[in-house]
Amino acid sequence: MRKIDVTVNFKPHTQLKLYDVLGIDRSTARGIDPEAYIAEMDRHGVAMAGIVANVVQNGVGGELLATHVDEVYPLLERYPNRFFGWVGINPLGGMETLRYIERAVTQLGFKGVHVYPHWFGVPINDRIYWPIYAKCCELGVPITLQVGRQSPRSGAKLCARPSWIEDAAFDFPELTLIGLHIGVPYDHEMTAAVWSFDNVYIIADAHPPRTWSPTIRDFIAQRNWGNQDGSDRVMWGTDWPVQTIGQSLAEVDALGFEDEVKRKLLGENAIRILKLDVPA
Repeated sequence: MRKIDVTVNFKPHTQLKLYDVLGIDRSTARGIDPEAYIAEMDRHGVAMAGIVANVVQNGVGGELLATHVDEVYPLLERYPNRFFGWVGINPLGGMETLRYIERAVTQLGFKGVHVYPHWFGVPINDRIYWPIYAKCCELGVPITLQVGRQSPRSGAKLCARPSWIEDAAFDFPELTLIGLHIGVPYDHEMTAAVWSFDNVYIIADAHPPRTWSPTIRDFIAQRNWGNQDGSDRVMWGTDWPVQTIGQSLAEVDALGFEDEVKRKLLGENAIRILKLDVPA
């Protein structure tokens, strides 16, 4: 089984109150140790991980906390067979953001675009995103957006109910749109969006698998009425340091999915959807 940890934060922004709420060790602020993470991947049979050059604001209108792609690129260059990159963006950056995306993708080989909408206070169906969606179409790369409620105790504005992703899915049928963090507590809207549009997918990360609702579990296992391909539309990730590989995989195992469903969830879907070059 080729497992892919789709989302790993390169350098967590532990200034955010979120880390206190979730009880995450602030020692992770120094960022990922690539050799240690590869060793952990090898222990659990994970072939590749997606490294996020994450960008947030410390509260809407607050200080921009950004991991630049130039910080992440040396890691991707050194371990091209183990890591791929997500370029995190500031959706309020206008042309600067579009140029940043283009450079990250065309010159540095990043595989997709990553957005945390709540930290910027702009709903994902606001037209400020349309040039970003168009740029992703032009470059042929996916975009993943945190959907669902705002981060706990963040004081941020609700900006990404999963149903709002459907406006972009309709206007940009060529664009691969991925809902990050499942869509809790509106995960029924997230599965409905995937059901309705061929170009919408889910990354099941951050929320530990033991907390996944029956809606998500049944969608992945294709127990829902009329759901013909849910097992093909969801990808697994840890969102490290929110979860660890071993903890998360053990909890997936405990959900009792059939082997074929688990094989797709844990790796094969990511390889296909994100067009990853992973040895068979």
